[in-house]
Amino acid sequence: MNDMTLTERAVQASDIKIEARGVQVHYGASHALRDVDVDILGKTVTAFIGPSGCGKSTFLRCLNRMNDTIDICRVGGKILLDGEDIYDRKVDPVQLRAKVGMVFQKPNPFPKSIFDNVAYGPKIHGLTRSRSELEGIVEDSLRKAALWNEVKDRLDAPGTGLSGGQQQRLCIARAIATSPEVLLMDEPCSALDPIATAQVEELIDELRANFSVVIVTHSMQQAARVSQRTAFFHLGSLVEYGETGQIFTNPSDPRTESYITGRIG
Repeated sequence: MNDMTLTERAVQASDIKIEARGVQVHYGASHALRDVDVDILGKTVTAFIGPSGCGKSTFLRCLNRMNDTIDICRVGGKILLDGEDIYDRKVDPVQLRAKVGMVFQKPNPFPKSIFDNVAYGPKIHGLTRSRSELEGIVEDSLRKAALWNEVKDRLDAPGTGLSGGQQQRLCIARAIATSPEVLLMDEPCSALDPIATAQVEELIDELRANFSVVIVTHSMQQAARVSQRTAFFHLGSLVEYGETGQIFTNPSDPRTESYITGRIG
């Protein structure tokens, strides 16, 4: 996508990667998310901001059906990926998660070698026909995650032996190894030091050349630095969504302004 801001031109239907309409989430009797309508664009970083417990991570987990793993969780409304309903009975959640990758708050490498961490997804999804193809995917994913030069001579070493920032980049490499179209990140820097955080933020900016990236963050500064679009959630509702610069400098809802200026949160 060129650098023309999305306010300077109409968002075209072809720009939209994920379309959510009337999304509701209940955990048992608790109504965690209500009536969320949002269009997430291709090859763009979208940030979800808002106070703790406002529904931003709950909504993120709707986008690759991670909420399916919670017995008491019910999701309503429609979420379309490239025009297809991801909650349709015909959709296999495992295949969906190969297309919509996820990186979690705490780095969680498997207790396997660096190589096997990245090779795991392509292997289980049958994406390669030979060892050399698999090696190519592992190298490409580690390069995209800006980790290859640091680990290329120790691919057999355990992934758990890396530093926190390297582990998180390994998890990003693992998530992109299945060639997803969307990459979800749930506070990917919250367990990292400032230097590792800066490396991951730089990486997020590079990843948008190939993926739609959706990031949940507690840090408004981070949202302002890495995203082109920002959605503000409050008390289970999507309050405002738009171009990041506009949300931070000229929000249209007083609740957004109160949050950004520190009066609520």
